[in-house]
Amino acid sequence: MLAPVMILLFRVPPIWAVGTDMTYSAVTKAFGAYVHLRQKTVNMKIVLWLACGSVPATMAGVGLVQYIRHTYGDAVNGLILKSIGVTLLIVAVLLVAKPYIMRRQEKKRLERHVSVLDERAVLEKQRDARWERYVRPALTIAVGVAVGFLVGLTSVGSGTLIIVALTFLFPRLSSKELVGADIVHAVMLHLAGAMLYFQAGTINWGLTGLLLLGSLPGVVIGSRLSKYIPDRYMRPLLATVLVISGWKLM
Repeated sequence: MLAPVMILLFRVPPIWAVGTDMTYSAVTKAFGAYVHLRQKTVNMKIVLWLACGSVPATMAGVGLVQYIRHTYGDAVNGLILKSIGVTLLIVAVLLVAKPYIMRRQEKKRLERHVSVLDERAVLEKQRDARWERYVRPALTIAVGVAVGFLVGLTSVGSGTLIIVALTFLFPRLSSKELVGADIVHAVMLHLAGAMLYFQAGTINWGLTGLLLLGSLPGVVIGSRLSKYIPDRYMRPLLATVLVISGWKLM
């Protein structure tokens, strides 16, 4: 989610900030994906369902950006700013709501395990079979389409949006599996977008290199600080920063 920082603090033009953020994210998330694949915490079926919708939608989002850029010039920056602003506000709300959503889904999952096998349970099992075979894959692809298009426009929001959606669609997944599916999918998503921004020539490679260099000590410092800052404080603080950033960009 570096695009807003580049725009607000470093005055990078929005279209260049999105292309640079997309490239940076593709590289950094690839390392996380490698770790999760080695730990076998990735459900590739879910990843592929998401990618079926998200990769074409990301390409459509980037294509729209480039079309507006070539047709209307600098007007594209206004579209990107408003899109990032709206996305940040959505992400901020979901960031605060995510722990409550995940706790609720975990409670439902436990209730299913202790349910008694009766006629109603048999009917629910049949309904669940239809859900798992037809409805859930279609909804997962639809989520991929929505998130992919947003990422193509803004490069932000994929992690929180995907994890919250997967929490509802796949309540039996553990936290590690949710994160693993999100990260591996994000590599495909950002790589597709980065390739198109590369073709358009709107990636600041010098800034990308500096961001990658800075991310190494940043990960170390952040991981150490996270031990001392409880999540219940960090989450509202981050959400507040996102709201302020989103409001300023709009």
